[in-house]
Amino acid sequence: MIKPIVRIAPSPTGKLHLGTARTALFNYLFARKNKGKFIIRLEDTDKKRSTLKYEKNIISNLKWLGLESDAKIERQMERLKIYQKYASKLLKEKKAYLCFCSAQELDEERQRQLKRKQPPRYCGKCRDLSKKEIAKLKKEDRRPTIRLRVPDDRGTIKLKDLIRGEIKENAGLIGDFVIMKSNEVPLFFFAGVIDDSLQKITHVIRGEDHISNTFNQILIYEALGLKKEIPEFAHLPMILNSDRSKMSKRKGDTTTVEDFKNLGYLPETLINFMALLSWHPRRDDQKGKEDKDEIYSLQELTSLFKLEEVGKSAAIFDKNKLDYLNGYYLRRLKNDELKNLICPKHLAEGWKCEDKILERAITLVKDRMKKLSDFSELADYFFEEPVYNKELLIFKKSDEIYTQRGLGATTEELSKLKESDWEKQGRLEERLRKVVKEEKLNNGDVFWPVRAALSGREASPSPVELLWALGKNESLKRLDKALEALNKN
Repeated sequence: MIKPIVRIAPSPTGKLHLGTARTALFNYLFARKNKGKFIIRLEDTDKKRSTLKYEKNIISNLKWLGLESDAKIERQMERLKIYQKYASKLLKEKKAYLCFCSAQELDEERQRQLKRKQPPRYCGKCRDLSKKEIAKLKKEDRRPTIRLRVPDDRGTIKLKDLIRGEIKENAGLIGDFVIMKSNEVPLFFFAGVIDDSLQKITHVIRGEDHISNTFNQILIYEALGLKKEIPEFAHLPMILNSDRSKMSKRKGDTTTVEDFKNLGYLPETLINFMALLSWHPRRDDQKGKEDKDEIYSLQELTSLFKLEEVGKSAAIFDKNKLDYLNGYYLRRLKNDELKNLICPKHLAEGWKCEDKILERAITLVKDRMKKLSDFSELADYFFEEPVYNKELLIFKKSDEIYTQRGLGATTEELSKLKESDWEKQGRLEERLRKVVKEEKLNNGDVFWPVRAALSGREASPSPVELLWALGKNESLKRLDKALEALNKN
């Protein structure tokens, strides 16, 4: 294979969508695997909706994912003269023509065709206007669009898709279509053909929603005399929710890379997760079978990627898998690295990054975290004193009297320890077991109420871990308050 040149060409009309990011990743993997180039290009011809804010969002989040362009980032609005030049060439060669039909006229024609159960297509009203008619319409201050003249005898357009195989479309059903708006700004698929040609793009890997545009673009390539430069196309399947509905921001779905980033998903997680949407690596040592492992670095994905192995069916967004992967990558982080990611964004109001207890809290809840934003909920009892509930303090196989004895004796025994002893979890556990033995109690009479008194929760780290994390003063204060709550009853 020649060294490929691929591109991702998002429109800066919104934040970077997960689907666009997945498309960028597959382009990146294909380029890197085959020693080619990966280019980012911005299709900003939608002047009303394109903004600098969204442009920055797209570029910064692609960079956060580790997907950076191998060339200068081009913007189509900076290249208008180039597209206008190509459009003028087509007009001169009679391969395109000026269309003066208004939006209202086109809509009325469309409605008539739909009523007749005909596929909507331009009727060709302006196709053969005379110079005199054109001059008259211009004098009336009618601003024309430019339409590509689709040859009447073009017949079937064939597309050999690298994922889907051969796809066909009848050119007659497409009809003459607009390539330049009345404000002399190109339609994205016209500008895209010119940009792809000038940047020598060899493969266009994009979402399946662009399949219909591909036939238009093939016609543009042919009209421009660039038939030999038509790139190979591969259309990726859509990403659907678990209920097979389309992912939509309007429905409250988490859809943008920034959404996932703000929730505390790591870039390596999203790369790993997106790669498995409609593709699963096959290692050579697995004899062509899908690898059962689901953990892959960007480097591993690059070495294993094969475009022909991408599936045709829609990819299903599996949040459980995403959480599993993120939990794995979080557990691999050193505590200092995790602390830097948590602080200060994922701390509740009033919590301080400098608190010694923060590091210990991270140690104890790390294995239960699925995303960074889980930390404040999982660790709130380390920073906020619990509200004591009598029923919670008493173990289900114990009673109030035994609980009071266990909690009281434990508080007395622990208060004898030096501050340095609280750094040794083994020493703390010895004292709890000593109370169980000397007071002739069960483990549930001591270990349960101590844990509940320190955390105020049914589920939390062990009492020994909590004692170690909270330290002598805070632990004894909480144990005393829990005893008071029991005695009041």
